[in-house]
Amino acid sequence: MLKLENVSAAYGQSQVLWDVNLEIKDAEAVTLIGRNGVGKTTLLRTITGLHPVSGGGVRLDGEQVEHDPAFTRARAGLAYVPQGRGLFSHLTVHENLLMGLPALGGRETAKREIPALIYDLFPILHDMAGRKAGNLSGGQQQQVAIGRALVTQPRYLLLDEPTEGIQPSIVQDIERALLRVRWELRVAVLLVEQYLDFAWAFADRYYVMQKGRVVETGLTADTATQAVQRYLGV
Repeated sequence: MLKLENVSAAYGQSQVLWDVNLEIKDAEAVTLIGRNGVGKTTLLRTITGLHPVSGGGVRLDGEQVEHDPAFTRARAGLAYVPQGRGLFSHLTVHENLLMGLPALGGRETAKREIPALIYDLFPILHDMAGRKAGNLSGGQQQQVAIGRALVTQPRYLLLDEPTEGIQPSIVQDIERALLRVRWELRVAVLLVEQYLDFAWAFADRYYVMQKGRVVETGLTADTATQAVQRYLGV
């Protein structure tokens, strides 16, 4: 289980997160929603160790990790796909995927190769393996970014706005792939998403953030998207 206990975070003197409590069980899908600027990305960065906590704790399978560096958390099973994808545009698709291998650490195998499952989930990556990532469409780049995260063999996959700026057909491809990741690989997913139809179709539970705090949580199956739409309006 990934569990946050009263997590706070700040940028200098400006506090962004206030006593956030959140948990994700094995193979569970949870979506985190809220307006832009409420702290969702900061929360993901805090979980993965890219931003320091100023209070509270992050537990991974019962172990306190809030002061561990990002590479240690990656090797423990946390993978992060940032908003904007974070690819190396001058490297090929294959080379970008290879960048995920060092996160395996002590779990790495003798053959430093991209698992065949990555290309099974996203066939287009095999066809475009030699193309530079910067020349791909937004949807193709997102598939590369998710594939690179999966190369690390995570147990928890954190996704920041994976459908942003992507055509509907590619969104469907990503949803199908993520469902396989959950059920076949038993990977839990924390999804930051503005597209509620996608979030509700995929996630079991939701959390709503306002001004750096969690203000509502519940089951997606029991809550209509219209009931939480007000949290996304300007």
